[in-house]
Amino acid sequence: MAEPAGVHLAQHGTQIFVYNNIRTNQIIYSLTRSLNNHTSLKQLPFLGKKTVPSHLRKDLWQPLCLVSFPRPLQGLQAYRRLREFRRLHETSYPLSLITQTEGPHKGQLHSTKKRGKILMDQKANSVADLAAVLLRAEDKLETEKPEPDPEREEERRLNKVKKREEAKKVWMEKFKARGKAMGIEFDANKAEEYWRKKESRREAWLRETEERQNDPQLKIQKKIEAHEKNIKRVQGMQKAGQKSAMRWDPQPYVPPGVEGVKISWANLLDADFAEQWPAAVEHDGLSKHRYTAAFPVLEEGGKILEDGKKEGDVPIELLVTGGKPVSEMRA
Repeated sequence: MAEPAGVHLAQHGTQIFVYNNIRTNQIIYSLTRSLNNHTSLKQLPFLGKKTVPSHLRKDLWQPLCLVSFPRPLQGLQAYRRLREFRRLHETSYPLSLITQTEGPHKGQLHSTKKRGKILMDQKANSVADLAAVLLRAEDKLETEKPEPDPEREEERRLNKVKKREEAKKVWMEKFKARGKAMGIEFDANKAEEYWRKKESRREAWLRETEERQNDPQLKIQKKIEAHEKNIKRVQGMQKAGQKSAMRWDPQPYVPPGVEGVKISWANLLDADFAEQWPAAVEHDGLSKHRYTAAFPVLEEGGKILEDGKKEGDVPIELLVTGGKPVSEMRA
């Protein structure tokens, strides 16, 4: 049974399918299992003659890996960054990459054909890019703040002092007017003492508020509470029968990071192209999928025997020789 359109849209971005050309090692990223000629070929830059095929051949484009994310937003962000990194590899590369290092033409650029082959080989770069994207997502909450600009910090400090001086002047005028209305003589020393106590309480409150705002765990907790509140609101709309909320499938909030990310590799050894992977990422094998049809003779047999063969199976020698015994072929 096919999934409803709303469920399909809600899951868009939870998986990234990475395909590799087994001849040129070109890479295509896709958010769907099947590749579309028009959109997929747009990812391949023109690097010379025959570097961009007219159409995609299923026998050449094989799965490299499947990246699964717990929520769509993580997958869409990773997909965008992978596309950006790959474009940089193919357009902003060092000149030494396409320069001959030996032979009589040492120091000269490779031919156009050779340059195209070098720049099309993006398999190792793509694996390293995927690891970099996941490492960046893992360190998102722990990134260091940029170093402050001394001039801007001094300007902010002076503006803050100026504002507080103006606030103090206004407060003193109000304090003096209040005392005059009550028949109390104005005491400058006592007013200054009240102001200092008021400012110390204000500064303590500001420090506490800033610490709470910069606490990553508290930020996550606030987002979880807001998400749960939104879920209750949408569930109420669904019970009321509002059509706009019927297609939305509320899911629990997933904090930033790489928890729950899984990579299924067609060849687990390809993961070694990256120097480092996040510890929370799970690596697994990808079951092989056959794109080309098998020999028709092997699919015409009857019931399966115990050893895995079928009745009516033809020996491989007959398939290779076109149905004739090998001895007759040699003769």
